[in-house]
Amino acid sequence: MLSFLLTVVILGTLGATALAGVPQIAISAGIVEGGRCTGTSDAVYYKSIPYAQPPIGDLRFAPPQPYSGKFPSGTLSATSSAPACIQFGTLFVETEATSEDCLYLDIWSPPNATNSSALPVKVFIYGGYDTAGGISNVLYDGCNLAKDAIIVSINYRLGPLGFLAFDSGGIQGNQAIQDLLIGLEWVQSNIAAFGGDPEKVLMFGQSAGAINTFIIATLPQAPSLMNAAITESGGGRDVELNSSAQSLGATYAAALGCTLGDVACLKSKSVSELKMAFTNLPALHSGIGIDGVIGADNAKTLEFAAHLDGTIIQAQPSDEGVRVPTIFGSNANEGALFTLSQFAAAPDGPASVTAENYTTFLQDSFGSAAAFVEEYFPLSTFNSSPFPAFTAISTVLSDSTYKCSAYRGLNRAVEKNIPVWTYLFSHTPPCSWLSVLPQQAVPLVGATHTAELPYVFGNLLGLPAPNGTCNSTSSADIAISEFIIGAWTSMAANGDPSRDGISWPAYGGPLNAGAINYTVCEFWDQVDQMTLNSTSSGNSTGISNSTAPAVKSGAPEMVLDATIWTVLGITLGATCFV
Repeated sequence: MLSFLLTVVILGTLGATALAGVPQIAISAGIVEGGRCTGTSDAVYYKSIPYAQPPIGDLRFAPPQPYSGKFPSGTLSATSSAPACIQFGTLFVETEATSEDCLYLDIWSPPNATNSSALPVKVFIYGGYDTAGGISNVLYDGCNLAKDAIIVSINYRLGPLGFLAFDSGGIQGNQAIQDLLIGLEWVQSNIAAFGGDPEKVLMFGQSAGAINTFIIATLPQAPSLMNAAITESGGGRDVELNSSAQSLGATYAAALGCTLGDVACLKSKSVSELKMAFTNLPALHSGIGIDGVIGADNAKTLEFAAHLDGTIIQAQPSDEGVRVPTIFGSNANEGALFTLSQFAAAPDGPASVTAENYTTFLQDSFGSAAAFVEEYFPLSTFNSSPFPAFTAISTVLSDSTYKCSAYRGLNRAVEKNIPVWTYLFSHTPPCSWLSVLPQQAVPLVGATHTAELPYVFGNLLGLPAPNGTCNSTSSADIAISEFIIGAWTSMAANGDPSRDGISWPAYGGPLNAGAINYTVCEFWDQVDQMTLNSTSSGNSTGISNSTAPAVKSGAPEMVLDATIWTVLGITLGATCFV
């Protein structure tokens, strides 16, 4: 049986210079020489531009220091891909070059952009559990996106190098969040030279990149760094408490053989030692609960992430709420990719997932509230699926972890009178977009986690990149991609995704387009409260019968009505239905 896997001014003649020969940009650090996209795009690119000092030696685990010097020879050859930051995970890791010296960014621009073009700027933040990923991944190539906007992608440190907190050693943590902040400041100072408008900056991220985008969009300095934000599958979540981050830091230091406060010991370790210590950490999540499934075979990956340090992040992001107009989105079958990965080694793939697996998943995820969740989502609800238990796990994971975190972010923004929008991506791609996802598994996972990325970047040919042979070239696929690209660009330019007579209603406003049913999120809010209360209350569920939500018969619908947007495979949410 098959196994299933997964400030600066440029020369006034920039446009002519770029078109006539090697693209060149003059910034304070020197001349940046780029290259030209090939194939379907005539955009130009500038790769591996340093935005911070290399975080090595004494700067390991330290806040980033802005790149303030000159290029060694006065000119930077910006045509080679940047190394990814050191990878600590096991899923979605970059297989190309990696290095601790990784704080670089890539830029793509239209071929005729000049320093007076003032084009919208779209800054992308990649995902990968905060332990994997990098800007050189072919999924994020910006050539097809740089038609009427400047595209930027920022590398940031990962795993313990990006998030280790160890107060006794003077390591504050949240280094990666600070990397991104420094990167955004670099954009503000330099992007006009490449043809961008620093007042029209969109920060958009996917998965862990969406979580980090959401965090930064809630910080006081956010309005000075961006005009708008988009979170693709991850917005609305809170961060770890400082106590948890400190405990993990101490455990990691001990795994390295370093005593409390001995930061010199931590900085002396080789990269291989850092990675081995990470691998040898005791499992922070056991079984096949949500954290275990998302972490695949490494259930500790999500723990090295942003935390409430009291300085960089002073309050929980969900309490603060975003400070700029934001789109919160998720995919219809987010959990399918993770569930498939978790059970990939099973001889029958998804058919091997059993009712017992589902019950165990609920117990590991929700503890004393598991029976309550199973009453709301009985396995019989999913009997129409050829793989009921697989679909049940995927659905619970999708709603509780992705869809409903977006719901919380949306509601807090409405309370603060910040304009927000929402979408549900429900289109099943015709081609696998990940090398680890077999083509025959695509109909099973459907619009799962990461499925929107080829459409966001307009990379619909030769899938899975870089050497695939499948093309997503139907009229529907092209229309979806063009719609998303246009809406994201409008968000950068105007702080509103509506454009060219296409109205996307704001969340919380009058319903005049598609609607996403977020009613199920009220249930998950109560489950969260039950989990918090279960230890302190005498009730086994932690919630009184008088406040428990009524159990629905069957799974709640995810989409209420079919409109032009659902025909395109996108549902735009105008309001919350209760």
